[in-house]
Amino acid sequence: MEDWNITQMTPFDCRITTQSLQITKLLIPYLPPQTQRIMAIYVKFVEFQNTLASFRSFRQTAHSTQDIIQELRPYMPSSACESIDNLMNMMSMMEMFQSFQEASGADGDFDPMSMMQGMLTPEQQSMFEMYNTMFSGENEPENNRNSSEGGNNDDRLD
Repeated sequence: MEDWNITQMTPFDCRITTQSLQITKLLIPYLPPQTQRIMAIYVKFVEFQNTLASFRSFRQTAHSTQDIIQELRPYMPSSACESIDNLMNMMSMMEMFQSFQEASGADGDFDPMSMMQGMLTPEQQSMFEMYNTMFSGENEPENNRNSSEGGNNDDRLD
């Protein structure tokens, strides 16, 4: 089992324990052996009572997977934290990919130009279209330009 140090109490422990129970837990190792057993059982019994009382007034709230993972992270060993970070990055990338798929519509044709134009003001859109038209003329395939200039090597007569 990996060894790691947890310096804070979980939110659940905060709900079911009191400061006096925490002090009692700290004192248990310094008590005589027979008293240690009795006090340990007493502490766990009081915590059990508090747990039952806590669930009587417990209200379920919805949490996202990221919220749960972030809540677990401080209590995990460093090697597990690295795995959790990798998992969070993958989930973020999947969400971004899903957003792009939704933006592309049901047919799956994603046009980044139309997405970019949707973010521009009308003036910027007209300028974008003008530059797009100007530069699309320069990027014609090489064969089309040579044939219009009469410079195709296959047509040489010498």
